[in-house]
Amino acid sequence: MAAAPSSAVRPKVQKTRSVLLILVGLLIVFGLVMLYSTSYPTAGFGLLKMQAMWIILACGCGYAMRQLDYHGLCRHSLFILAFFVLALAYLALAHGVYRVAPAIGSAFPFTGGVKGAFRWFKLGPVRLQPSEFTKLGLILFLAHYYGKNSLHIREAWRGFFLPLGIAGFVTSLVLLGGSLSVTAITGATVGCMAFIAGVRLRYLALCLLAGILVGAAAIAVSPERFSRITSFTSAEELQQGEGYQLWHSLLALGSGGLTGLGFTESRMKKYYLPESHTDFIVAIVGEELGYLAVASLICLYLLLALTVLRIAGQAADREGSLICTGVAASLGFNAFVNIGVVSGLLPTTGVTAPFLSYGGSSILASGIGLGLVLSVSRHAEQAAALRQAQEAVQAVARPTPLRKLFA
Repeated sequence: MAAAPSSAVRPKVQKTRSVLLILVGLLIVFGLVMLYSTSYPTAGFGLLKMQAMWIILACGCGYAMRQLDYHGLCRHSLFILAFFVLALAYLALAHGVYRVAPAIGSAFPFTGGVKGAFRWFKLGPVRLQPSEFTKLGLILFLAHYYGKNSLHIREAWRGFFLPLGIAGFVTSLVLLGGSLSVTAITGATVGCMAFIAGVRLRYLALCLLAGILVGAAAIAVSPERFSRITSFTSAEELQQGEGYQLWHSLLALGSGGLTGLGFTESRMKKYYLPESHTDFIVAIVGEELGYLAVASLICLYLLLALTVLRIAGQAADREGSLICTGVAASLGFNAFVNIGVVSGLLPTTGVTAPFLSYGGSSILASGIGLGLVLSVSRHAEQAAALRQAQEAVQAVARPTPLRKLFA
């Protein structure tokens, strides 16, 4: 099949980029509106102002990423990844010490240990979760590696053990910090990128099996994780204990019906459902605005992931295509896990809904990721413009029948 003319490629790239920005804008505005509804009764405008500041910062970082050449970031991806590895190793060390000596582990500077999980760096009032940014480092690293080693992707060592061994080591540090859910999302994102890059399926099957075994071991050694796994299927029976959050989340979704109780009219957010502005904000969407709003939100997330994948198909090279694939997978898995938890499909865990839940690290990492996608789109448009100019020069230089007659 002949390639599409360059003059037809540029408008498609521009249109896809516009659709992406519209979808993100809709999610951000909807998230701010729902954050106001969930947090105003207890926190006033404090959380809304903080979220707006994070969104402004995320937009600024996203614009900066758009202006940068993603090829340069890919070339330095190993150093970027090493920086986050050091951060994760520090948190993993603090978590390990906490398990043995809680008093000493809690005294580690800059750690934001919450309920025994060391996922955050605490800098004054600001908490940052390095695992969110580590996913971006892994995306850049794998995009660069598979982009530059396309001839060796089917090989066992250079196509599988070396790149995915590095990715597995980094992902294991996320797990040592106490976050199994983020570990699973990071591993799934890596797996998607390896699959799209062309790694052999039997190697990926080994990765999946290893991931299942590691996850099972992590659940077995943690009573808290084990209780979450066993309680999410019996939320009603355990509504006064481990199933408290999930049971009231299901009550919120069920009481909303098709069109909801009305904006700001949620009862669960006031008395029963903790963390309603973060992990369980989708439950409040269902209670106040109904099933139609939740279904529309799911469609927005699907369209966002598909739009990023469309930009992946328009990318000028394999690096850009794999970056977009990784960002789409990361956003898609985060949304799936959050909505799955709220609806009782998955065990309760602390994963935010992208651009919707309150949380600075999630918003900032998502903004940077989409900035990388916009950088890929910008370079795709420039490549199409260059091809269009070359085609125009070739058309002028091509001898016409009249020129041949007088040549």
